[in-house]
Amino acid sequence: MINVHTITFIGFFIGVVGTSLGGILSTFIKVSNNRFISMLLGLTGGFMLSIASFQLLPESYVLGGIWPELFGIILGVLLIVFIEEKIPKDNYNPILRNSIIMAISIGLHNLPEGLAIGSAFMVTNKLGLSLSIAMVLHNLPEGLAMALPLKLSKVSLGKILLITMAAGFPMGIGAFLGAYLGNISNLYISLCLSIAGGTMLYIVCDDLIPNAKALYRGKASTIGIVIGFALGLIL
Repeated sequence: MINVHTITFIGFFIGVVGTSLGGILSTFIKVSNNRFISMLLGLTGGFMLSIASFQLLPESYVLGGIWPELFGIILGVLLIVFIEEKIPKDNYNPILRNSIIMAISIGLHNLPEGLAIGSAFMVTNKLGLSLSIAMVLHNLPEGLAMALPLKLSKVSLGKILLITMAAGFPMGIGAFLGAYLGNISNLYISLCLSIAGGTMLYIVCDDLIPNAKALYRGKASTIGIVIGFALGLIL
């Protein structure tokens, strides 16, 4: 069985590489009109909605039941509201604001995903490696979702890479906890998952979809939402 230090390194590597690859890919995507931007925002919203609805929240319910799940959702929403209040309103840029909040949300839900990786390695190496590969594929579009709004806001490539890498960092912390503690309380994992789900639901409903519609009144954002939702199911 792989030791705790190696598992921790794998967790950091997967988290940081997965999201930063999305940041790198964003440099090859050219955005030239509001219709395309609207579709991308809708795509991101649909993807996050799918992940929250069919992965994070159902798993939270299975592990902890309805009341810890509801408490976590409320806590996640309150956390994002608090963070929003702390973001300076000077030179207000809603797209940049969305990207910052999204990075925080993705970082939050990378922690329980790291817990899953660490716990899986404690069962068998094969299970841990299989889950690790799945997490890389899962984190790549999340990194892209963070990076595109930053690119639209004229943030430099260096800063985009730093932000996307930072969002993947908590996965390593989670992997260490999962491996070191072995069997973490299901209630704790349930709470982490529901907090992440609550933050995602808030971001999608309050920021991504409204801003996508505001940029372009046609059906581009709706098509993006549907495609993103389907991608979430596949991944």
